[in-house]
This record gives sequence, C-alpha cells and structure tokens, in this order.
Amino acid sequence: MRPIRLFMLLATLCWAGSALAQACAPGSVPNPLGARLAQAALDEYAEFNGHRIDAGGRLWKAGSVESEAELLYDPNTGKPAPDRPGRYAWRRVWEYWLTLERHVPEEALSHKVISVSGLLKNPSTAAAPDETRLSALLPAIQGEAPAATALRQAAVRAALNDSPWSAAFISYLADRVGLESRQFFYSSSHWEYIAPAFRGQAGYAFAACDPRATPPRVGDLLCYARGASPFKNYAEWREAVRRPGFSTPSHCEVVTDVDLDAKKIETVGGNVLQSVVRRKLKLNRENVLSDANLPKRGGTGRECRRDPSCGQDNLNVQYWAVLLKLR
Repeated sequence: MRPIRLFMLLATLCWAGSALAQACAPGSVPNPLGARLAQAALDEYAEFNGHRIDAGGRLWKAGSVESEAELLYDPNTGKPAPDRPGRYAWRRVWEYWLTLERHVPEEALSHKVISVSGLLKNPSTAAAPDETRLSALLPAIQGEAPAATALRQAAVRAALNDSPWSAAFISYLADRVGLESRQFFYSSSHWEYIAPAFRGQAGYAFAACDPRATPPRVGDLLCYARGASPFKNYAEWREAVRRPGFSTPSHCEVVTDVDLDAKKIETVGGNVLQSVVRRKLKLNRENVLSDANLPKRGGTGRECRRDPSCGQDNLNVQYWAVLLKLR
C-alpha cells in the first residue's frame, strides 16, 4: 500500500474511533427519538401479546407465537377481541417483512418454503429438503376458492416459520419512527445495520458502544452475536467489522426502560422463542450491563444439569457485546 493511501486509511480509522468515543461518552440526557422507538416497541409487544422474561432469565408469561392461528387478544384488556378482526400473530410478522420490502425490494417474496419429497407418506424418507421461493409458489396457487386461499396463507405461514425475523422486526420499528436510509441500514440481518455504527458513518442514527462501559438509554439497541463461534465482547466485534466480507449471525433488542434504582433495564425484541419478547436485564453498580447476563465457565444451572439435552436455563444469558447508542 502506498504511503499516502496508508496515511489516509489510518486517519479515517482514527477519526472514526474518536467519533465513537465521543458518542459513547456517558450521558443521561433523554433522546426524543429514543422515546418514540421504545414506545413503538412496547406498542408492538402489546399488539402481539408476546412473552415476558424476568431478570433471572425465566419465562413467566407465555404469549402468542409466530404461526398463531387464533385471534390475538385486545392489548388493553388481555382478552379475546372478536370486534377487532384480522389480528393474527403470523399476519403481524408478515407485516414486518412487507414493511422491510419497502426499503429492500423483493425481501418478503424471496422467503423459501422448505419441503421434503414423499415425507407425508414416509416419515423415514431420505430425500433432501427442497426450497421453493414464495415468489414462485404463490402465483402457482390460483383462484379465490377457500382451498386456494388456505394454501396461499399456509405457504406464507410456513415461510415465516422457516425464516428468522428478528432483524425485520427492528427494521419495522425503525420505519415506524421514520428513520431514513442514511440513518439506518434496513436489512433482514442485524449485522448489516450494526456495522455502519462502528464506522462512525456521517448522519447515521447509532454509534456502536461497549455495553460493559456505556450506560444504556431508552431507545438504544442492545445486541449479541450468536452461532457456533460468536464474538464474545466488544473488542472482538470492533476487530471483525474491519475485515473484508464481514458478516455474523446476531440479534438486537430495543431498550424500553432504564430503572437505575432497581439496577435493571427492559428490552423488547422479535423472534425470541417465536414471539415478540419483553425481558429484564441486570445492571451493575456502575449502571452498565451486569456480568450476570453473560455466559460463565462451567455452563448451565442446576435445572439444566438434570437434562443432558438442555443448553441453558437462563434465557437472558448471551454474549451481549454491542450497545447501539442513539446519537
């Protein structure tokens, strides 16, 4: 690399690092956009009638799931609402994808339905799974007869079950509060909107901060990597984002409440246990994310050790390593 180009690259990295450090400096001034984003998340949680997870990582309320075929409850009463037709959980998930499609054309119809030849007749078939895109499947189901309508809706519901939608949920919320494409990278993958926050992109709505050093505010996004080899901390994320071809499975949730007296925050995220979930996470004495929410050596708790197939018995324990702080 020529000296001038190397100097420019180093200068750019230094500027981005300085901009991030300034954006991540502790501050408790409320952000009006953050309040709107948090309210949009809470409203959608209520509309979906989602799950709730307590600060100990236990599921204490089981709500609706993504393929629910029954009408959703009225969010104001918690009871069935026959006077509000058309409100099904799977249709709300489909709306997240259709909203994302306004920003990323063909995103919704590119979903695939997974099928295995002969599986209905033979449960032991060795046939390989086939993938059929909705864009090809739906036009093949013609007509308005009840059977055709049922098949088209069943195809969409199957595709929703086979497709992670947590990033589409965040994109839906971003659209609800009016974020423009220069402020937020609309995507069905979380890493695609996390990466610009690390790069200090001009006009971007978020800055990538370390949740173990930066107090969260209402409207921030709290994120973790997942998969076989997840990034375990902020430094690993920061280094990985700089590499060519960066991508990683990940998940983010909106911070909807910060209770400094109780040393807890609440978040809302999509596609957690196939639902929209509202959870509590612990803060430490410095009002940053507590290590209690992070994986520990030795692994699982007492209940999980009773079942060899159990992965963990605390649903809050993840490698929470990035706080996308609203600028």
